[in-house]
Amino acid sequence: MSPTQLDLPPLSRGIRAQAAASARRAAERAGIVVRPLDTVRELDDASQLICRIWDDGDPKAPTSLLKALTHAGNFVAGAFAGDALVGVSLGFLGLDESELHLHSHITGVDRAHQGRSLGFAIKQFQRSWALERDVRTILWTADPLVRGNAYFNLVKLGAAMVAYHDNFYGLLEDGLNAGDSDRAVLRWDLASPRAVDAADGRADEPTANGGCVVLRADDEGRPATFDADGDVLIAWVPESIVRIREEDPARAEAWRTALRSTVGRALSEGFRGESITRDGRLVLRR
Repeated sequence: MSPTQLDLPPLSRGIRAQAAASARRAAERAGIVVRPLDTVRELDDASQLICRIWDDGDPKAPTSLLKALTHAGNFVAGAFAGDALVGVSLGFLGLDESELHLHSHITGVDRAHQGRSLGFAIKQFQRSWALERDVRTILWTADPLVRGNAYFNLVKLGAAMVAYHDNFYGLLEDGLNAGDSDRAVLRWDLASPRAVDAADGRADEPTANGGCVVLRADDEGRPATFDADGDVLIAWVPESIVRIREEDPARAEAWRTALRSTVGRALSEGFRGESITRDGRLVLRR
């Protein structure tokens, strides 16, 4: 059984100070200011930004919902370049058994500002915000077939894949996520050495030496799966599942099915994914 929040030792001032300093440095490097949003005007701007980023006609975060979240003490923050809102993140408190955590639901950056480390700065601010409230864990879900996101989450942030849900949101129809919505659960232990090192830019470049290959591409770029053997597994993730979905939906579906039967099964059997190489080799350990 997981410990209750009251059973945990108090966080030190040092870890909170480290998180706050890392968040400030990340924002300065990105040339932005990250802060909580509160006024109706700011929340309306955030709602509109989310609509522009996803551009799929789905009102993911209406202003009224954002206002309710902030009123209840949840996390809604924005990244500003000057006076312009260029990034947004929202989350809400949840319970995993008896463990309190922040569920990070949406984080997005205006397309004109992507590739400038704004996402990293926003997530470091989120980490500091949570630790200031004695919340030690952030959870979120992500498409495990998006290699760039996996690298960002596991390597840049120091989070880990810990679970897998088939078709989590049901059938999606937007351009980025068309089809079944399989999702991996990411767990970010905010005071862990991995999170601290990642926040301070000390994360080592991952390698994938050894281990049993359970998923790779064949000569035609289709997935080839193999039986798992041992406590270290390696699953290759294609470079751009979005492009594959656009060019060959059947092949994209084959990759989703293959990842579900390999990575999904491994996570259900107690493996964790804590690293992925730049060329897409996801390493799972038990």
